[in-house]
Amino acid sequence: MGTHPLELVVPNRSGGGSVPTPTEQLRRRIVADINAGQPGTKLGSERELADRYGTSRSSLRQVLAALEEAGLVDRVIGRAGGIFVSHAQVQRSLSDVVGVPAFLANQGYVAGTRVLSTKITAPERATQQALRVGADDFVVEIQRVRLADGSPISLELAQFPADAFPGLLEQQLGGSIYEILEERYGLVTARADERIEAVNATAEEATLLGIKPRSALLLITRITYDQHGTPCEFSRDLFRGDRTRLAVTVQGRGIGVQSSVDTATVALQSQESQIKAS
Repeated sequence: MGTHPLELVVPNRSGGGSVPTPTEQLRRRIVADINAGQPGTKLGSERELADRYGTSRSSLRQVLAALEEAGLVDRVIGRAGGIFVSHAQVQRSLSDVVGVPAFLANQGYVAGTRVLSTKITAPERATQQALRVGADDFVVEIQRVRLADGSPISLELAQFPADAFPGLLEQQLGGSIYEILEERYGLVTARADERIEAVNATAEEATLLGIKPRSALLLITRITYDQHGTPCEFSRDLFRGDRTRLAVTVQGRGIGVQSSVDTATVALQSQESQIKAS
């Protein structure tokens, strides 16, 4: 998203100090309404806001673009869209193996889920390698949108070995699948290997997440292992870049002790493969 500079004030030639420009006056009125609302409150459509503040839509868009870039408002496209008071960012810890409902609840959000599709299917090559299954085996595939206070936060596609979890699709899939695996199948998620990439949203992903196409997303590809070291889940989660903050706890090893390259790695993409800003 580009930068939209705003001229905030102009000198008062009469000696009474600075006088806010019409653009700054508009910004202050909108910010006051933002501060009076709760996260997720709909301020209105562009047309409604232009009428309310008595301004042109072009002037309104300039101010809204700056407020959106500052993280104060969200634009949601579609029939039920409009301008909303921005939600705070959710924090996802990379140090713990927990489901989305758990870390949302720990931060005071009401977690929700929309199950988009479920099926039993043949695994692709990447899935075969991740779950150590053969081309003739089957996996359970579940695609869901995760919500924080009713707002889409992530789009996830998770796959599980079908033989290991018979009847999984018959369970209530709106909550934590990790809890289902533990309570029904006696499995404990012991650790996970994750790879994080910055990507741009496709048109379909943008529609499901309520954002614009090519908006920034965090792709987290994860292989989860049970208490016996057996891979039990292969997932690809897309988190909204404007709503997600990653956190990790790193243990120190003391001065003069070389860390193991097996414990943490950072992969840098080549210049040619870097994502172009939208």
